[in-house]
Amino acid sequence: MIRWAVVVSLACGCYHGDAATRDVNAAWQGRTRAELEGTWGAPAGSNATSAAWSFTTTHVELPSAAASIAITPTSVDVNAVGHTGEVWKTQTTATATFDAGGRIAELRGPSLHWGAPRDANLRWGTIFGLHAGLGRLDQTSTPLPSGGLYIGGMLGPTLGLVGNFSMVSGTGDGGGAISFSWGMGLQYWPMTRVAVRGGPAFVLAWDPGFNDASPAIGGNAAVSVAIVRTLIFLLDLQLDATLASSVAFGSLGVGVNVN
Repeated sequence: MIRWAVVVSLACGCYHGDAATRDVNAAWQGRTRAELEGTWGAPAGSNATSAAWSFTTTHVELPSAAASIAITPTSVDVNAVGHTGEVWKTQTTATATFDAGGRIAELRGPSLHWGAPRDANLRWGTIFGLHAGLGRLDQTSTPLPSGGLYIGGMLGPTLGLVGNFSMVSGTGDGGGAISFSWGMGLQYWPMTRVAVRGGPAFVLAWDPGFNDASPAIGGNAAVSVAIVRTLIFLLDLQLDATLASSVAFGSLGVGVNVN
């Protein structure tokens, strides 16, 4: 479990910053000024051929103090130093230039703060999602509430590495049953609103009646379709399935995602 967390944490820092900024800036090129202002809001300053957006960051340095004492047979030396702390602000700006037709010729600056075009198939940094719905196991006939989650980071604009967890419950003539899977996989967006995921998983399954717990190695896969999408958050419909040597289970639910 520790290794799983470490790998996912490392992935969270793979694609962001300068690399993602270059791709977002490129995605805006050729688009209209109206679309940019509709997504980013009114610029801080503009003219006929350019516009600039900016934000202010407040930095705080807390007061600090240190002291030392040195004692010898003939002396006692005491030293102390203190800093009162400091508060300062910095301003960051992104600038767009436009051609004669009002389309973006070039975009410079930290565009990640304001985001990519709404229909661009781009994500960066940390990604996270959870879903809840109804699930069913192969040993049970009646679905019960189930769900899962994933967390990870982007390796590129459309490919991420995630750790995922699934829990599915059901009931039948033999009683209730529940199964869990913990896995790691690649998550890929072939289109802006469609994501697929797959990878190996460790599975722990209880038989109906909760008599036996059977561990197994298997695989987990999922596909999701975004119903509502904003610049950061999306609401989707997700199908999640796990297959191992001793059990198969899956769930269908609604998810909330940050990507």
